[in-house]
Amino acid sequence: MQTRIKKKRKMSKFKELANSSFFKRDYKRALLNYSLALKEAPDDKEARIGALLADLAFEKEDEAIALFEYYEVSRAIDADNADHTIERIIQNVDEREDTLANILATIEEHITIFDDGILYDEFIAHITARGDVKRALEDLIFSTKIIIYKKEDFAELITMLLENGYDEMAYNYIEMALSLYPDDTLFYDMLREMEQKSV
Repeated sequence: MQTRIKKKRKMSKFKELANSSFFKRDYKRALLNYSLALKEAPDDKEARIGALLADLAFEKEDEAIALFEYYEVSRAIDADNADHTIERIIQNVDEREDTLANILATIEEHITIFDDGILYDEFIAHITARGDVKRALEDLIFSTKIIIYKKEDFAELITMLLENGYDEMAYNYIEMALSLYPDDTLFYDMLREMEQKSV
């Protein structure tokens, strides 16, 4: 199997730099680059929301990171809904002084807008109920979107897919993970291992 990393969508240089800075927790540089991206494209909702989250991170870092990761994953599934939902959540955070626990609860509540998918925790519960990982994967993996918004869950699912022979699907999830965590070596290592096995 010959694999290659594809870019799912064209992204401005400033926005790429901003996203990378956010993941490195350099919020000042992230905010600067989101601002430059907005100067380049004033209607760019992704850059606008990135700027809001970078600004939020100065006072509520954990909450901003949770929202940023949720936004990146949900936007890949349904961009319009994700933009609208995250703006409402950010507004609630500012107005109500929410704790991280409340933020995560709100994320799970809003993520149900993707009615053709299930949360990763629900997928794990199905595996437990089925008592067999391979059969649980066969039940759901080809008919249902699995909604993931934690890096650790991506890694766990990819490992499960590889261990049970679903290499092509694992590759698709690695691509998605790389678009969300471009500076994380874990998923690059997984991709390299897949390429070495296919030689």
